[in-house]
Amino acid sequence: MSGKRIPTVLCFMVLGVALFRPAPIQAQESGQSIHIKSSLGFEYFSRTIVWDEGLYSSKLKAAIGILRAELELQKGFTIGAFAGYTLSNFNGLVFRQLPFSIDYEAGNIGGLLWGADVDTILFVVGDYEIGTTAQFAMSLRSTAEFEILSLNQKGDLVAKRKWNRVLGGPVIRYTGYEDFTPFLSIAYNRLWGTFTLSETIVDLEGTEEKTITGKGIVGITVGTVYEPSAVFKLKAEVTALPYTKIGGGLDVDYGASVKVVVFF
Repeated sequence: MSGKRIPTVLCFMVLGVALFRPAPIQAQESGQSIHIKSSLGFEYFSRTIVWDEGLYSSKLKAAIGILRAELELQKGFTIGAFAGYTLSNFNGLVFRQLPFSIDYEAGNIGGLLWGADVDTILFVVGDYEIGTTAQFAMSLRSTAEFEILSLNQKGDLVAKRKWNRVLGGPVIRYTGYEDFTPFLSIAYNRLWGTFTLSETIVDLEGTEEKTITGKGIVGITVGTVYEPSAVFKLKAEVTALPYTKIGGGLDVDYGASVKVVVFF
């Protein structure tokens, strides 16, 4: 199976498990009405990426603001869609095949983002809920233009970037507290995309594209949901993503998110 098909197959597998989970959970809430929720969220992550066939690495840092709507079709089965805006920083990419080599350090490029997710509860054991979570996010292609000031001749750069992320895996929640629900998730977490740079200096032109892939594919997330009332909750989480460095040895990337949810 090709690498490009893995995220799609993963999402369909998680969704399939959600739809065909054990009958007692489904029957328990068969009469429950559908609940609509909206949320405002913020996420930040720093992810090591490799390029030039994995020979070199740098960091992708992204700050994301999201508006999200979800449907709780029944207790333990929620699907959602979201849209937002992201500032993505690809500093550290090196382009060697343009008219003049460029070490990209121009900072953030803004762009729109959209995606979808699904959360399920498969079964309950005492105060513990065991379920699954899956998400796909796409940061749409966006463009930024810069002027080259370090040469005697006027030059221009045009940068185009896009990235995608898919994650999915099991999640365990502890429901023994009144207002807080701590949780732990271990999830497949894959990131990939492209960054294209075009350089024009008088009559010289060149374009080079980098295919980027995130290092590490298994992330560990811990967090909690604070729900003081029936119409409001706050969800906060941090993620650690171990990976193997190009030169050998282990390191860890990180991310964090906060989400405010309002029920209607």
